[in-house]
Amino acid sequence: MTFRPNIVIVLAHGLRSDALSDSQAWPLQTPAMEKLAQRGARAVASSACPADWGGLLSLFTGVHARQHGYLDQTRGLVRCEGWPAALHEGGYHTVGVGLVGGLETWLDRAVVVDDPDQFDPAHCAYLAHARSRNLLAAIEQQRRQRRRSGPFEPDRLLLEPDDDIDGYIASEARRLLHEMPSDKPWALIVSFSGPGNDLPPPPLYQGLVERRELTAGFVPADFRRIDVRAELDYPRSMLQRLEPNTIAGIRSDYLGRVALIDHGVGTLTAAVDRRVDRSRTWFVLSSDRGHLLGDHGLVGHRSFLCGAVEVPVIIAAPPGGAMAPGPEAEGGHFFDGLVSTVDVAATIAAIGGCDRPPACVGRSLLAAMGPSPTIPGIVGGCVSEFGKRLMLETERYKVIFDTETQRALAIFDLLNDPDEATDIVESPIGANLLDSLRWRLGEALLPLRAGPAGTIG
Repeated sequence: MTFRPNIVIVLAHGLRSDALSDSQAWPLQTPAMEKLAQRGARAVASSACPADWGGLLSLFTGVHARQHGYLDQTRGLVRCEGWPAALHEGGYHTVGVGLVGGLETWLDRAVVVDDPDQFDPAHCAYLAHARSRNLLAAIEQQRRQRRRSGPFEPDRLLLEPDDDIDGYIASEARRLLHEMPSDKPWALIVSFSGPGNDLPPPPLYQGLVERRELTAGFVPADFRRIDVRAELDYPRSMLQRLEPNTIAGIRSDYLGRVALIDHGVGTLTAAVDRRVDRSRTWFVLSSDRGHLLGDHGLVGHRSFLCGAVEVPVIIAAPPGGAMAPGPEAEGGHFFDGLVSTVDVAATIAAIGGCDRPPACVGRSLLAAMGPSPTIPGIVGGCVSEFGKRLMLETERYKVIFDTETQRALAIFDLLNDPDEATDIVESPIGANLLDSLRWRLGEALLPLRAGPAGTIG
């Protein structure tokens, strides 16, 4: 009997693309994620929405923020369909663990973990676990401190990794993986709370990188330009007090949580390798948005700076399968074309042989696999949107618009200025570019239809 592929989908909330060690941007190794990338294709995608939870909705549904309507910060994940519904209705046994509260209708089993803004053990499997371990009061206090001070003055707890929120998600995912059926195709969705959750990692993952190695590149925020670059996730007074040692601590905690999640990914791949159906099990890994770690003096995520919107996409075929890279690929394919997170939904549907989610505008990235990697070009460019701001990224330029006034707020030349240090919107070059960029934006927006029926509940 021939079965369709199994799929393990790993979503790491707030994972910026350059946090993976293959980018060589940070002094941290992520061997599990890098090994997955070497088994398939790796891309850098632009988040469709860097505001919570619009970006996660775009990952699940394959539609842009202006289509699903969640442009601003919202509390919790609303009910949605997307590729989880397509897999479930296509005959897959679907299981989810972590930030999957909006998907329960489409899951045969679910271990739902609320985001760290919540405090109710009745609706969060992780908090129920913490209560059973007599840790609930300490974790509630840590979350109150997080509300007050974000990542600037974290409350550090003496937790074993499996008692941390992301360690717990990885542990439950391994348990559920062992219980997956062998007589039908299955999909396991593992949606981590971090690394962009502003929580310190458990002690085993603290201080993995020396702080003196993490102060490089920090400059205080230029408050004359800050309103163009971001909507602040924290008060200006906190950003004004930032200095290199504080940023090094924030970066160290973030990278420690990346390492914790990477370890969880490694244990999942090892568990799959022990299954009899390993030869037909794919992995897809991505994130909803990135996270600013002192970039331009900013901390948070509501920004179109590359640290906030550039996320990894990894597609790993079963080892030895027809789509796995051959020896000539030298450790997988790195696709350097324009990719959006809405492409993840189309890719998962293509792997599962299911219909694409309603109104999905993404492209399948499967053509980036195999001996001759190529995928269709993206129309216009990558679009990202939150609040009253919209970004278009082309092969060379990034332009940011105010959607109310339609005024161009900033233009960056990504070829000559990859750090986005110089805004050229008011320069003669920027003025000459603006008409062509508006035309490219019109091309990108034309396929988008507002309010796709049946996508959001």
